[in-house]
Amino acid sequence: MVKASLSTKLASLFSAQAKAAAEIRRDLNQIEAEIISKKNRLSDVLAAPIPLSEVEVRVDSFLNAREVEARTWFYPSLIADPKGSVHGSDISKALAKSDSGIGALAILGFREIIRSHLVAEAVAAMKGEPLSEMERERETKTLEAEIADLERDRERFTREAEKHGIAIPRSEDADPAALLAPDHEL
Repeated sequence: MVKASLSTKLASLFSAQAKAAAEIRRDLNQIEAEIISKKNRLSDVLAAPIPLSEVEVRVDSFLNAREVEARTWFYPSLIADPKGSVHGSDISKALAKSDSGIGALAILGFREIIRSHLVAEAVAAMKGEPLSEMERERETKTLEAEIADLERDRERFTREAEKHGIAIPRSEDADPAALLAPDHEL
């Protein structure tokens, strides 16, 4: 009778431990899913396009630089010079150079056409909602902090389970900072 009672108690104990381990794993899986969700969101934030106004600034800056480069090759004064010519102005050289070809076209009056097409192409290629640098920075900091908190929670729960004899394998994607942190920092 004592053997049966002891056997029943052990079976009950092991059953309770298995049930507790399953619940802990379920909770840790939920934390893992939240971490993955936050990391995916962070990836989206980092890859989000810039706003139209910033696209326009980039395009204008590019065109300005190309125009400056083209002006190092192009001498319009030679067109009006009594002994000059269009050929002598080296506009052909400016057009042929890879760094100044677009700039030469801008000088010749095609700047707005080039600008509008570059901006339109950039807008058409945008995937997702644009984020300003300030929004991107704020969202990145928030998500990184939330991910770090979840990583510490996961490690704290894992260590607590191990203290009670429940072995929980670490995630291969676990943050080393959380894994190596002393207990009081979790």
